[in-house]
Amino acid sequence: MTSLVPAKTMEEVWHIFDPANEVNPNSNLYIQRAEDGLKKLTFDLKLNPQPFHGFLCGHVGSGKTTELMRLDHDAKINEKYFPIYITAQSFTIESINLTHDALLVEMGRQLIASTTPEQLDRAFEDDLNKWGRKLVDTFITDESIKAEVGAKASAWFAYFKAQLSSRHSWQHQEKLVHEPKVQDLIAILDLMAKDLQNKTGKRLLVMIDDLEKGSSDGDKAMHHRLFTEYYGVLTQPKFNIIYTLPVYFKALPTKRLNDDLIYSFSSVRIYDIKHKSENRPPLDKDGDGYALIKDFIEQRIDPSTKLFDKHAIDELIRIGGGLFRDTARVIRDAAYFAIMRQSDVIEGVDVEKVFNKIKKDYQPIIRGKAVGILKAVTKCDSGWVDGVEPYLQSRAVVEYENGEIWLDVRYVLKAYLHSLPDPG
Repeated sequence: MTSLVPAKTMEEVWHIFDPANEVNPNSNLYIQRAEDGLKKLTFDLKLNPQPFHGFLCGHVGSGKTTELMRLDHDAKINEKYFPIYITAQSFTIESINLTHDALLVEMGRQLIASTTPEQLDRAFEDDLNKWGRKLVDTFITDESIKAEVGAKASAWFAYFKAQLSSRHSWQHQEKLVHEPKVQDLIAILDLMAKDLQNKTGKRLLVMIDDLEKGSSDGDKAMHHRLFTEYYGVLTQPKFNIIYTLPVYFKALPTKRLNDDLIYSFSSVRIYDIKHKSENRPPLDKDGDGYALIKDFIEQRIDPSTKLFDKHAIDELIRIGGGLFRDTARVIRDAAYFAIMRQSDVIEGVDVEKVFNKIKKDYQPIIRGKAVGILKAVTKCDSGWVDGVEPYLQSRAVVEYENGEIWLDVRYVLKAYLHSLPDPG
């Protein structure tokens, strides 16, 4: 986890606002969020006596990772649970190829990697490898590959990963053969969780982050595969799991998720819904959301320095849209432009370049039916708009809460969108 010190120079601003930085929840730079969904998630975890399967649903860059890390560090959570945090990147599997059994396999692998022999019997590693060898043996006909897999305990995993890219073409008969083997895998994981609890006195809590990323057709197919087609399998283990979900998923009419187990994580509201139709909505400076985002910025800047011109921070907050990662990114870009000007202060000219850069990044997708969908978003007082899902996923549209959920087009796109003719 990155060690962060408040910036005193423009170069340090560029470093500290790197969107990839992870902030320790015990750090002074951690900004506490207090959404109802987060409160309920923590409450349910601390009091629920049964195996818990929750879904943290929100924008990429809205702060879900930071909150999962906070749970990972929470003293009361650690008294009751043995938390294991996993990111989709740690799977070493291309995200569009993720399958329900790949997620379950990674839970087992990470549980072994995160425990000592005193906490978890090492025989379970052999059980997992035996399961993997049998699976590969079932679906691979090449005898030389079978021999290689049989000669080395963990060699099966490379072939398992290679098979995932062709899973979408499996026939019904192959799926019928595969699913009992997945049940065997779940049985192994349940025994591992039970052994861990017997040895440590703590229940297993697995947190799987970054599953919601990606906006391609392949990513959407992966989301559907995991959380619609195989929802029942992924909620079958008798231990506690938190999955991250795309922001749009909770609104899909085909979703199988229990609404009580979806913990919504909207963008931070920085202006009021009544101003959403305006090209430049005035910030709600008395609101908790504006204060939260401003604290997020100011905690990273040394108070003895003047690194932002008047009004620069407010405009960057608008451009960031209430998303922490996007706000960090736009400030980093502004710092880059200031450095290129050999300036010690971020000024209006730098902010304008950031505005235009982001607008140009989005302009290619605002064509055809997108124009009508995005204009409908700007006119809708609350609720959902048909077809908005890919624009939420790309963050061209942002979800806010203000008593109820509402959507709005990102500030950088408003004037451009309004300048376009209505689709015929």
